[in-house]
Amino acid sequence: MSVIDFILSWQIILQPFFKMIRRLFSTLITDCPPPGDFLPAPIYPGNSSNSNSNNSNQHQSASGGAGPTDSALPSAFQPAASLQSLAWLHTTSPCFPVSGDRIEVIREPTAFYNTLLEKCTTARRRIMLASLYLGTGSLETRLVHAIHENLQRNDRLRVSVLLDFTRGTRGVSNSKTTLMPLVEETDHFRLSLYHTPVLRGMTKRLAPPRWNELLGIQHMKLYLIDDTVILSGANLSNDYFTNRQDRYVMIEDRRLADFYAQFLDKVQEFSLTVGRDGETRLHDTWTMLPYKCTQYEFATEARERVRTFFRGVIAEQRNLLQQQQQQDDGADTWIFPLIEMGQLGIHHDSLATKQLLSGCLRGSRLQLATGYFNLTETYMRTLTNDCQAQCNILMAHPNANGFLGAKGPAGGIPAAYSLLARKFLESLRSSGQSHRVELFEYERPGWTYHAKGLWYYLPNSTLPNVTLIGSSNFGERSVHRDLEAQICLVTTNDGLQRKLQAEYENLLQHATTAETDLVNRPVPRWVRAVVGLFRNFF
Repeated sequence: MSVIDFILSWQIILQPFFKMIRRLFSTLITDCPPPGDFLPAPIYPGNSSNSNSNNSNQHQSASGGAGPTDSALPSAFQPAASLQSLAWLHTTSPCFPVSGDRIEVIREPTAFYNTLLEKCTTARRRIMLASLYLGTGSLETRLVHAIHENLQRNDRLRVSVLLDFTRGTRGVSNSKTTLMPLVEETDHFRLSLYHTPVLRGMTKRLAPPRWNELLGIQHMKLYLIDDTVILSGANLSNDYFTNRQDRYVMIEDRRLADFYAQFLDKVQEFSLTVGRDGETRLHDTWTMLPYKCTQYEFATEARERVRTFFRGVIAEQRNLLQQQQQQDDGADTWIFPLIEMGQLGIHHDSLATKQLLSGCLRGSRLQLATGYFNLTETYMRTLTNDCQAQCNILMAHPNANGFLGAKGPAGGIPAAYSLLARKFLESLRSSGQSHRVELFEYERPGWTYHAKGLWYYLPNSTLPNVTLIGSSNFGERSVHRDLEAQICLVTTNDGLQRKLQAEYENLLQHATTAETDLVNRPVPRWVRAVVGLFRNFF
């Protein structure tokens, strides 16, 4: 009997052993400050007696505090009584009221690229791009050339790019080498590379490219040009500009743009700066190399800087609200920025997402999408046991998975996602919830699928009232390893709601029900043997 046959035959007995090894391995490579409270306590006094008992759990903040009562709802939500069950969002994040008419939903990769190119060509004051990496093909080179030319003719323009260190320096020709001409030419261009504090010592010296990215990466996708913010899950490379389906929302609002500019400045403080000589060095305000100091010291200081920034923004917004100086005239849409930096002890987006899932009302609908089906145990339990909405989950078919055909163990990743989805489907059946949650797979000839987020429809609503959009895949990596950013967008703007509905329908037209295929799809034995042990890394 082979080792794999032995593991499969005794998987029930070995499951506790796998969990123990997984926890031990995670302990050895993770040394971050305890999560604690990322944001301050709610400004609005809790009063559970005013709440319907069926909805009491929906008025709890993501940090566990009481949410606003009916009589103390933020002024932004007062005209929209239907949004009352979402008022807890004001206790979890800064809030930016905007007009939905100033928000565009981009549907296709080519439109995303053309928008970026046009915006970077005509930018007047600032360009800030945060992505996992920048590709080296002709489309990426054209984008860099447009930024370069704009810098040469516009002395007021300041450009900064934030990428991941390991992914951005992989190979001889890479993101860093592509951007070095701009670094060498002008002080108005800054290139920062986030280096995870987990990659250190023997692991840093011996782990080969690609493998060293398993321990944690900069995964945020934020594209800021002047007063325009584009949030997406798409990286800056050829596939994401042509035939890799993702999501993209473009918001015109100076206050939101200023917020994200300051936030990215904070992340750049604890990232490495690339000098004109091509060497990386510390930011002027930072004193610790991520792979030299202790991981705890690095994570604690980085977390404190991000938390101080967020708390400062919330305090300022609260003061304006209390003094009734914050004018929301014309606002019918509210933007709540969410971040997740598990290695730094920041769990913010995951708490808000869990609260949103568990607070779905009876009679509501929820459409969830992820490029990689590896939902955390918490999300799966919440969807099964707490969520009352009728749910659809859209994911990539193996043929639309970016890892299809990859060399080595990575080639088994599509099968691993299928196995995890099958197990979730089985758990739904055993819990008597399979009638409420349905799985779909995206498959489009010549395309891969990378879209993620959710669309939430309140009871009796035919159009989405809420969407989450950003870089998170709702998986183990998103919560525990990588730097993530997304927004929770709440709207009553009919035009924007229709755009969001059309966006989802555009994805769903290439999807089919996954149940039959999942049950019958073969999964290699070695994938079944190791998926439970390593699911935290993909």
